[in-house]
Amino acid sequence: MRRPLDFQAGNFAGAKIMQWLDRIAERMATGLAARQFLIVPPREPRYESITYRSRMEAALSAAMPGYVFTVTIEHPGRQDSVDIFIEPDGIIPDYEDFLQRIANALAPFVADRAPRLN
Repeated sequence: MRRPLDFQAGNFAGAKIMQWLDRIAERMATGLAARQFLIVPPREPRYESITYRSRMEAALSAAMPGYVFTVTIEHPGRQDSVDIFIEPDGIIPDYEDFLQRIANALAPFVADRAPRLN
């Protein structure tokens, strides 16, 4: 079982997440549109593969040029459920269109249940 991120112990991934959350708070407060997104998959073996996550990032970037997507498993909010959650760095003006494009780009990955090796 993996230990949760320890932000107090100088955990590098934890520090990066905290910086990300600070940037999100700043952009939300100023009303800036989101340009970067953290994509956090659930705890499933297939998402442990860095190659698999890179393919997800490439599919998202191809579907939505101009945005930066980072698929990460190092997030304190990662869940055991089947849901993938998305954390923007600002507001999303056309939310419905955005979600539809994300859903279309991630559909092959959600449907693919085969485990992957790193």
